[in-house]
Amino acid sequence: MNLKNKNKPKISLLLCVKNEAENIKKNFDWLDSCKTINEIIVVDDNSTDDTKKLSEKLESKNRTVKIFDRELNNNFADQRNFGISKTTNKLVLWIDADEKPSNKLIVFLNNIDKHQYYNVSFKRDDIFLGKRLKHGETANLKFIRLFNKNYGFFTGAVHETWQSNENIIDKNLTIFHYSHKTLKSFIQKINFYSDIRAKELFEQKRYVSLFHIIVYPVGKFIDNYFFKLGFLDSTAGIIMALSMSLHSFLVRAKLWHLYQK
Repeated sequence: MNLKNKNKPKISLLLCVKNEAENIKKNFDWLDSCKTINEIIVVDDNSTDDTKKLSEKLESKNRTVKIFDRELNNNFADQRNFGISKTTNKLVLWIDADEKPSNKLIVFLNNIDKHQYYNVSFKRDDIFLGKRLKHGETANLKFIRLFNKNYGFFTGAVHETWQSNENIIDKNLTIFHYSHKTLKSFIQKINFYSDIRAKELFEQKRYVSLFHIIVYPVGKFIDNYFFKLGFLDSTAGIIMALSMSLHSFLVRAKLWHLYQK
């Protein structure tokens, strides 16, 4: 590593995983190009495949890998906050195993200066069933993915977000999200996420009625397919819109069921 890279702030990469062997094998060839990442923190939720073995192979001469076993327990925010507590650098980048940063984003990370970055957001391109979605609720989203760990924390049992009172720097740089190669895996995830979301709303004592169970899913579809122009993504667009409607229905149906117990 040259002197220029030695003077750059160091970054910890946070990975929360469960049975991600295939994605780890395919999506982390970019790591050797990113010279500022010198530490990877892997929080593993009882993987039964080769996730941990392949995670260990991400270690290099200039990059350590630390793996921690921790059950998710239906709370993604807690899982990420635990991972942050194990990092040694102030700057933390979080990326999921089914995501890859663009070349321009890697250049940005390699040339990050001594300016104190608190929160940096990047855009995410969703590759769904092999097709890039340009419309709908999952397209053109921006998330805080690089942050100073001392100025915030994760919240939200599902679809967790980084919360901070500090300024956000918005970078027009891309993370590619290779979400769901099959409908089966997508439906399984919808079922899993709707379980967590329903329990979260139940704990918040959120009210649900027959009206909510009927109207919210219909509204979700109309919003995604028409107002957010999901129809322009052709078949993949309507599959996504209907799936998001299904998620909305399952959350409220499961919430109603929790009140019946």
